[in-house]
Amino acid sequence: MIRSLGKIVPETSALFICDIQSKFTNHIFKFNGVVNQSKYMMKVCNELKVPIIFTEQYPKGLGHTVEDLLKERSEHNQSKIFDKTLYSMCTNEVLNHLKQNHKDLKSILITGIETHVCVLQSTLDFLENGYDVHILSDAVSSNNNNDRLVALERMRQSGAFITTTESIIFQLTRDATHKSFKGIVPITKQRRDDLVADPSLSLSKF
Repeated sequence: MIRSLGKIVPETSALFICDIQSKFTNHIFKFNGVVNQSKYMMKVCNELKVPIIFTEQYPKGLGHTVEDLLKERSEHNQSKIFDKTLYSMCTNEVLNHLKQNHKDLKSILITGIETHVCVLQSTLDFLENGYDVHILSDAVSSNNNNDRLVALERMRQSGAFITTTESIIFQLTRDATHKSFKGIVPITKQRRDDLVADPSLSLSKF
């Protein structure tokens, strides 16, 4: 069996935003960087009509998804929020939603927290269910960077693709003549400008 090359197209992709909730703000390594990268990934997905799935871990106690991300939801693109107690995003409710509403889904793109807990367990479960999983390494984090780095390698060992936000953006568009390219260029430029203006937002792999 030939291993997947991990090529992605908007029509068979979905963005999963894992548990980026208000109570974690002061407890996650470079939390603001995770939010910033996820925000720009949402903007691109809205341009390309890539559906967006949010999960919230026990929102009654941990709060809801941060407002900076919620306000990026678009009436012109599909998005849905699932609450959960399972660490994995791959709950029965989420799987049923995918099977009913996104039957052609092949590639799952993940941002969020924590890399070594919910992101890792989600990745293993989605891989087990036959999906390609792409981890945006500059948009996931943990309480400390060591747990984040070890989890990235652990997911790679299991067959996930470890990538970056910008790489995913250009994989999704593929061609400078793409009909949405002119709308995406300002997004990528603003993202780069933000990182230059505030280097603390950057989460490098190492």
